[in-house]
Amino acid sequence: MHGGTFTANWLKEQGVTHVFALSGEHVLPLLDGLADAGIDVIACRHEQAAVLAAEAFARVTGRPGIATVTAGPGVTNAVTGLAVANTSGSPVMLLSGKTSTAKRHTGTFQDMDGVAVVQGVTKYADTVYLTDRLGDYLDRAWRRMVGGRPGAVALELPHDVLKGETSAEPRKVVLPEPPGASPAALAQTLQLLSESERPIIVAGGGAFWSGAGDALRAFAERARIPVTAVNAARGLIADGEDVSLGPLSEGGFQIMMADVVVLVGTKLDASVTMGGPPLFAGTEKLIQIDIEPTNIGLNRMPDVAVTGDARVVLEQLAEAWDGKPKDAWLAQAKEGGGQLRAAWEAQTAPLEGSPVPPGRMIHEVMTQAGREAILISDGGDIHTWAITRFPAYRPGSLLATHDALGTIGVGVPYALGAKAAAPDRDVVLCIGDGSFGFGAMELETASRYGLPFTAVVATNGAWGNIRHEQGKQFAKQTGATELSVASYEKIAEAFGGYGERVEDAKDVGPAIRRAIDSGKPAVVNVITQPGVVSPVTEMVGGMMSML
Repeated sequence: MHGGTFTANWLKEQGVTHVFALSGEHVLPLLDGLADAGIDVIACRHEQAAVLAAEAFARVTGRPGIATVTAGPGVTNAVTGLAVANTSGSPVMLLSGKTSTAKRHTGTFQDMDGVAVVQGVTKYADTVYLTDRLGDYLDRAWRRMVGGRPGAVALELPHDVLKGETSAEPRKVVLPEPPGASPAALAQTLQLLSESERPIIVAGGGAFWSGAGDALRAFAERARIPVTAVNAARGLIADGEDVSLGPLSEGGFQIMMADVVVLVGTKLDASVTMGGPPLFAGTEKLIQIDIEPTNIGLNRMPDVAVTGDARVVLEQLAEAWDGKPKDAWLAQAKEGGGQLRAAWEAQTAPLEGSPVPPGRMIHEVMTQAGREAILISDGGDIHTWAITRFPAYRPGSLLATHDALGTIGVGVPYALGAKAAAPDRDVVLCIGDGSFGFGAMELETASRYGLPFTAVVATNGAWGNIRHEQGKQFAKQTGATELSVASYEKIAEAFGGYGERVEDAKDVGPAIRRAIDSGKPAVVNVITQPGVVSPVTEMVGGMMSML
């Protein structure tokens, strides 16, 4: 078999069912092999979108996402997608083409060192120079991708390697058992929690990728400790469950009151205000559980450091816990979170007017999407509105970019990948008009493959978050943050989808319902009030304090 067929068969051996691609001459043998292997190829309109869609597929399924692109500009266009996946700790593999080995450094077509380009945004990047070594390099890349803290990996596959013949047979990668906490670290954790009065658990992406939902619930319920979650871990414990405080927008206020904070699979980056105000009072003690040692102690040294897999460590804690349950504190934290949730709702549901108040738009998205939908948030200020309100009832049901990297434009590719991963579930995207421009052409991809989702675009004619900061600091300069109030709904119509423009609050909900029910890729273009920012944006003073 040729190298493209071997690579495709190797992917199938690992359980891969979908590959997101943008074709090119260098990867034609791989595309040929994927077709023969029965792996679904979803051909996107931009390489960045292909990698982002692969990441969304991974987030929804819990399995690695795979993308393939051509050499040269195919690789450079994929860089942001790799950076998002790697920062988020999502297992994504990029298989890119490369000039044939004998023609390297000759200036031939798309001759470029792709490994040098992607090394800074991946866990591992390499080039395969022999067809018979494809399996070795693929095995190594897979282990690096899913081992420890997951992340992005990239392999360059020269054209002659993909066309070359091999008699090798692909094999399934065998992974070691994930590590648990040392006895000393476990004892320190249990002692500090037993002595605490107001502990709280903050679950992060490491908890999601380790499959720690059941273990997290078991420990939290046994110890009666409330749990809040960063975006990547939302739904590990469903909103509304006994020990759940929901998102940081609700649970964050309880963090400020806690005397011990347990970080499970999350580092202290911008998504949790670097371990300082406004989320952290600074007087609480920290327990940090992470499989990646270099994540521990970032920006603030913990009182107890636990290196280990989130699921395994939580199972150890649940089994060993014999402390007094924190029922009174849990009840207090739940009451506080409920009051805040009611306050958010009161600020959004009754709002009327034209243009539409952005909070009302978020309320209508939540109302129309339903409990089983996959919700996606993308943008600047509209993302802040959405991520503070959107519920999550199971893992992988709420997707958003990693707040510390702050990449906008992920939403449409995420919706594409999410629908491919869960074709029987509704996918609803809330996105700003600026962010929508990055990936709008993937509506054509969605139409071509019959992958319907609904994009609700908040159109305020500006890069709203940046315009808000600009107005506070440099009021005379506005041109670079202005956009037109465009008819984005017509983009969906042009690709055979459903489009509708809404300018009054009372019409938003019915329009979203019609879009979902259309069964087509859909855009509901909601003209929103300019200059209105979310309460959270006002509270934290935007992101300028973290620059």
